[in-house]
Amino acid sequence: MTPKAKESKKTKILFFLFSITGLILIISEIYLNLQQKTLCQSEGCFLVHIFDTYNLLNYIGALLFFCLVIISFLDILEIKLTQLLNLRTYILALAVIVEGYFIGFQKWILNEYCSYCLTVASLIFLCFLLDYKLPLKEKSLFLSNEISKNTSIYKIAFLGSLSLFLATFLVKIPLKPLEFNSPVLIYKKDCPHCEEVKKFAKAHNISLKLYDVNTAISLIRLLKYNNVPILIYRENDKTLVIEGEENIKNWLKEKYGIEEKESLERGYKKPESTQIKRIKKEESQIKTEGEPFPIGNNSSQGACIIDQKEPCK
Repeated sequence: MTPKAKESKKTKILFFLFSITGLILIISEIYLNLQQKTLCQSEGCFLVHIFDTYNLLNYIGALLFFCLVIISFLDILEIKLTQLLNLRTYILALAVIVEGYFIGFQKWILNEYCSYCLTVASLIFLCFLLDYKLPLKEKSLFLSNEISKNTSIYKIAFLGSLSLFLATFLVKIPLKPLEFNSPVLIYKKDCPHCEEVKKFAKAHNISLKLYDVNTAISLIRLLKYNNVPILIYRENDKTLVIEGEENIKNWLKEKYGIEEKESLERGYKKPESTQIKRIKKEESQIKTEGEPFPIGNNSSQGACIIDQKEPCK
């Protein structure tokens, strides 16, 4: 075997190893997602997964690497399947172009990176470079036999990937990453229900991370919510989203055991003297005989519409 043939064999084996690594990685992530878990634990991973509708990207990635594994294995066995080798190049070229958009999205829009996504992207780029290194195939990879592979699909894929990466810089979405060290409350300035939640949290010494709705409007729209207040709580790999004043208060009571603490405090309350009880009884009689106390608006659902221009009641 000539030195050139040995080098080609090593490249093919390396290509196969990168392909099967990508396939195992993505299948592992799909399996963990079914168990409500994930390989990626960073804030960037959480944000990116919000945009992955129905977890389709993982399934597409699994299909892509499965094709690469099969074709690269046949290539190692030196089975002459020129059409499949050309197909592999086209698949990788398309994947590289798409990855340019995904990396740009994380860089310019999210300002956060998903380590799992970057690992998959790196494997795709490495496979693309190895495919470029492999010996020239018997037929051209582009429109004419006069065009070599050095000046056709590879350059187009690289320029396409770079173009999409830069395009995401020109079209920015105001999406501010949220910090989940404590429960996050998204509120609106003129929303009384938001103020009530903030007062409730302050009264019970509950630390909330506050975000004005204008700074998180893109995230709210993408999550398909139209009302505030919204509380987002993240623990381990689970994220809880709660909408509305009453729902948020009830959750805070249960989470921080507020009702239990209050009942214990009432149980150990110092007994009042007879004189104080008599005064309170007289005050109670005066109030009952007069006008009834005003009761809050029962028609309120405990939330304000984000786009509502008039003050929320």
